Amino acid sequence: MRLARKFTLALVLLAVAVISGLQYVQVRRELERSALDMQLDHRLLGHTLAGSIGKAWQFAGEREAFTLLHESNRFQEQVALRWVWLDGGPGTPPLAGFPPRLLATLRSGKDGSMVDPSPEPGLLHSYTPVRLGSRLGAIEITESLGDQRQHVRTVVVGTIAATAAMVLAFLVAAMAMGRRLVGEPVDQLVQLAHRIGQGDLTARVRLPQRAHDELTTLADAMNRMGEQLQETRSRLASETAARLSAVEHLRHADRLTTVGKLASGVAHELGTPLNVVMGRAKMIATGEAEGEEVAESANIISQQAQHMTGIIRQLLDFARRRAPHRAPEDVQGLVERSLSLLRPMASKKSIALEQEVPAGLTLEVDGGQVQQVLTNLVMNALQAMKRPGTVRVRTAEVRVVPPEGVGGAEADYVRLDVEDEGEGIPADVLPHVFEPFFTTKDVGEGTGLGLSVSYGLVRDHGGWIGVRSEPGRGTCFSIYLPRGEH
Repeated sequence: MRLARKFTLALVLLAVAVISGLQYVQVRRELERSALDMQLDHRLLGHTLAGSIGKAWQFAGEREAFTLLHESNRFQEQVALRWVWLDGGPGTPPLAGFPPRLLATLRSGKDGSMVDPSPEPGLLHSYTPVRLGSRLGAIEITESLGDQRQHVRTVVVGTIAATAAMVLAFLVAAMAMGRRLVGEPVDQLVQLAHRIGQGDLTARVRLPQRAHDELTTLADAMNRMGEQLQETRSRLASETAARLSAVEHLRHADRLTTVGKLASGVAHELGTPLNVVMGRAKMIATGEAEGEEVAESANIISQQAQHMTGIIRQLLDFARRRAPHRAPEDVQGLVERSLSLLRPMASKKSIALEQEVPAGLTLEVDGGQVQQVLTNLVMNALQAMKRPGTVRVRTAEVRVVPPEGVGGAEADYVRLDVEDEGEGIPADVLPHVFEPFFTTKDVGEGTGLGLSVSYGLVRDHGGWIGVRSEPGRGTCFSIYLPRGEH
């Protein structure tokens, strides 16, 4: 039920209770007044007849007195008159059913009355005591209560009609006022709350300022809340955009740092094909190559040039800034591209790069971002190894519950392990490896952003990076990426 209707109903019920109570009191008072008027009329008639009968008895005798009473009874249409002896003497009707209390009252010389309900609609008997000589009698005045009942019925019906009319008028007025003063403002406030809840922070409500009531105060507060939420959302959007931009700059800076580290290895990788190209070109230029050797040298030059172009293009693709874009990626190809960039660096340190990735395994990821993560982790593995050994990249399909910091239910993930044979990470350092700018490397060898950026990229994909390490036996970083649809 709407608030305005509840408010109106409460007012109407209160009004009905008050009006009904007042009308009930008025009806009771009217009934009591009617009964009192009837008794007063009987008493007045009784005392008038009592005086006349007493004088007639005194001056003309008993017969003349009763004749006077009989004659008086003939002229009364609404009441019946009768003489009653109260001493139980001759001519006295039986008094067995007479109320003793009333009889005692009359014998003491006081008027009395009683109601006989047996004949419908009931009779009112009024008695006026009269002493005639040595005997005590009473004039009995009997009147039907039908007229009184009809009067009561008329009063009650009129009261009910008047009450209903007043209640109806009050109901109409209360509904109109409740709708105007409560219903419409509350409807506007509810609509405002719905629009704000749906994200429309430009919504406002305008209530008449002349009211200066609680609803107007609430409307002003909600309008201010909408304005503050709009300002907060704009500020958060601006701050979020700035933070995203800063994060992207950090990621790109980390990528460029990695490219710088790769440059020496790539330069060494380009040295061999460049020497081949220069040697073959010199043979053609000096005429040492003749006949079929010229075509063969040209083909070798073309092959080596394509090889160098591929290396440079791969490096440029890795360094280029681009927006995140998820697409189905072959995990084996992704790992191979990452390792191929690092093979020159690994060969300088006599470290073998191995992969154990099954063919046909695909993930819905941003290939460039995942390649950046893999490159960072493999490069860290190479830097952690002070002697020749092997860095392995392997995958496994697992069903795990994300750690507490990530949250979520148990689900299927693809785990990419990057495992080295380095010195390991001390236990006191392990909890801090993903913190920005935290590094244990010498000055100039690292910015401390690589693992932090990598962790952020994986979290953007709905996964996380785990790490386990044993000092003296190596470290394993595990990338968990959602399996998604098979």
